[in-house]
Amino acid sequence: MYGWMGIILRVDLTSGAIRKEPLCEELGRNYIGGRGINVRLLYDHVRPGTDGFSPENPLIFGAGPLSGTMVASGRLNITAMSPLTKILGDCNGGSHFSPELKFAGYDHIVFTGKADKPVYLYIENDEVELRDAQYLWGKMTDETQRMIRNDLGDPDIQVCCIGPAGERLVRLASVVIGSDGHGGKSGIGAVMGSKNLKAVAVRGTKGVKVADPDGFKVLAKNIIQRMKRNVRYTDFSTHGTTMLLRAKQARGTQALRNAQETGYWAGYDEISAETLYKRYAVKSKACFGCINHCRHFFEIKDGPYAGLKGIGIELATQSGFGVLCDNSNAPSVYKAFTLCNQYGMDQSECGQEIAAAMEWYEKGIITDKDTEGVNLKWGNYEAIVEMVHRIAQRRGFGDLLAEGGVEAARRLGREATECISYSKGALRTTGDLRHMTAYMLGEATSTRGSDHLRGSRSSFGEPGQYEGVAEAVYENQCVCTLADSLELCKFNTTYLQMEIGLREMVGLLSAATGIKTDEEEIRIAADRIWNLERAFLVREGITGKDDYLMGRYLNEPIHGGPLDGLSVNREKWDRMLGEYYDLNGWDKKTGIPTRDRLVALGLKEIADELEQMGKLP
Repeated sequence: MYGWMGIILRVDLTSGAIRKEPLCEELGRNYIGGRGINVRLLYDHVRPGTDGFSPENPLIFGAGPLSGTMVASGRLNITAMSPLTKILGDCNGGSHFSPELKFAGYDHIVFTGKADKPVYLYIENDEVELRDAQYLWGKMTDETQRMIRNDLGDPDIQVCCIGPAGERLVRLASVVIGSDGHGGKSGIGAVMGSKNLKAVAVRGTKGVKVADPDGFKVLAKNIIQRMKRNVRYTDFSTHGTTMLLRAKQARGTQALRNAQETGYWAGYDEISAETLYKRYAVKSKACFGCINHCRHFFEIKDGPYAGLKGIGIELATQSGFGVLCDNSNAPSVYKAFTLCNQYGMDQSECGQEIAAAMEWYEKGIITDKDTEGVNLKWGNYEAIVEMVHRIAQRRGFGDLLAEGGVEAARRLGREATECISYSKGALRTTGDLRHMTAYMLGEATSTRGSDHLRGSRSSFGEPGQYEGVAEAVYENQCVCTLADSLELCKFNTTYLQMEIGLREMVGLLSAATGIKTDEEEIRIAADRIWNLERAFLVREGITGKDDYLMGRYLNEPIHGGPLDGLSVNREKWDRMLGEYYDLNGWDKKTGIPTRDRLVALGLKEIADELEQMGKLP
């Protein structure tokens, strides 16, 4: 095969058995790779209602047909039943791990069962074995990676691992992918921990063969040249996603103090993209094959966190540990971010949880007795850092937050739930979305719980606009689905107004694999993947009633700023949601894919199963 390596690696952690099976071309044609093939494998291997921590929950690593090539191809998807949201779990991170997996000869790894003691999987080309990881258990992620590389005597080995948060089954635990990639969503790190799987270490020397090297090179060069001429390139390649906070401040749409207020944030200048770059950035950092180098090595040179070094930060960090918590102490934001990475914990969910806890504290929903003396007043950066430790260690009030923000609010009661915004078990408050209908619809209909990276549009329409939004989100979800399946960084795609759209994806996929395709065919593949993901959710009880950002964003108007008083119009929202269902071919009342739609996408067996379960409309 070209593009794909043609091998799925299957690892039974219970028995220790390892086998290799061919990746059939039909699977590649229908689901492309990465996220697409992962969800097909997950759907086929997990029973409805499986607990995220059950040994019966498979854990699936997936590279794509473009992984290891020269165009922003360092992404990796890891998929399982989520212990956080109780539905489809999936995370995506960039680094050099995914290409290295391809260089070793593999497209996907499927882990099943549970090891009786901590292990890690070692892969060096054709050599694959489970090794003892008891000496690594309890180690932070950076130390884990360093120890594995030292023990194996190879600094170029790529390591994907969990930290203490995953070991303690913290439901927002992440997976650190390579030296600086972070698979944060869905609590996948806790799934690894439940399986006693500490890490995967891989070294490969086989390379990736493409069908048309000259044609691929021409396409890649053209894309890179256009990327450098893009109006966003200089800003994005200098500041990364931290630049996106600038527009929120300029428009007065910052979500302040856990989104109780919206407006212009007084602390912005201390945490702006320009300030972070000038004061703390050392040099740029890129993922494999990417010219956007949107990350930075940083160093804190003075203050209580002097000497702190690492790679970061991003918009979600600024928003979560900064704006939402009314914290303008930038070094503490770096500290909280670094701790999340070392413990192996989703820094976006973590920051939102702490912001919610601060509001609960201010309102008396929780007290000093609950927090064991941690003063969660707005802007208390020392308390923010302390709470990161306590969540990762499941200590005190942190043990409740380790169950996830939505579950923590539910246990505290209705008053606490009214303080958060969420969809399908995941929090979403970073940035006020009530004026960004296309962004909010993408969040609400995401197939892995509230999430902007499945199809949200940030630059569409006027505040409060509903017309044309459904089509914009539908088009963007197509781009996002294909990017995750090809394993392209979507920050290089039209998702972020960059240069890789469907036409470019068609050209790269055809040149890489030698399989001629066109825009219509890859659109169908994207629809097939999306509908399979939706069917997975339907199997777990999700319907149209769940396609909302529940809580504050749905029930309250904006308080403050130039858009004061703007709220979600439920009648217009429901009409827009119906338009979105029509575009996807779903039943307008229930949001469930119709039998005709599933059959047309080659998913007849899925339709049959849902019908037998009484799930089809």
